Amino acid sequence: MFAAHAAIAITNARLYERGRELTVVEERTRMARELHDAVSQKLFSLRLTARAAAALTRTDPERAAEAIERVERMAGEALTELRAVIVELRPAELDRHGLVESLRKQAALLNRLHPMTVAFSAEGDPPGDRGLGGAPDPAPEIEVAVLRVAQEALHNAVRHARAARIDVRLAHREDALVLEVTDDGAGFDSAGPNGAGVHGLGLPSMTDRAQAVGGTLTVSSAPGRGTTVRLEVPA
Repeated sequence: MFAAHAAIAITNARLYERGRELTVVEERTRMARELHDAVSQKLFSLRLTARAAAALTRTDPERAAEAIERVERMAGEALTELRAVIVELRPAELDRHGLVESLRKQAALLNRLHPMTVAFSAEGDPPGDRGLGGAPDPAPEIEVAVLRVAQEALHNAVRHARAARIDVRLAHREDALVLEVTDDGAGFDSAGPNGAGVHGLGLPSMTDRAQAVGGTLTVSSAPGRGTTVRLEVPA
């Protein structure tokens, strides 16, 4: 019976990993297609126009000035389209469920697929509950950063920590949004040379996401004492 349960757990883990990989591949393919269709053609035209303007600067300054104006206009259009593509990269579950419910569903999914316990809790008053009319929702880029860091931290804990329990906590404070992903697994020497044990855990990606929204990311761990990933971003 134990062997059968173990086999089911391994199969579920492999299916989850395969599904995650396919999702990443599909998203990259869609992103490449969107960037090509919406931006690259515009940049190609912009480059040709800029080259023509450079050729006209000595022989026909007036036409060169007109070409430069077209370059400026096309650059603005390319920037607008690029921003539109970036907005579309926002995870669909955030629009359907919001940040709190998206994290809750992520934890529940992992709890079903893996033998460890994965729990989620939210603290403080979520957006829309404070005062008359409630607090405003976090900026879209902040929600995306929090969700992606949580997913990366959960993925690391499931794959590497050998944990019995993983806790995901989201705290809404007056001036900050705080995410913590804590596991009781093997841990590592985070104070070792060059942060031994941190490499390969997606730390650069999580750190970049935190910094991009003005937040800070800290990882604390010790051998045999689990790991905590903490993200704090301004509210």
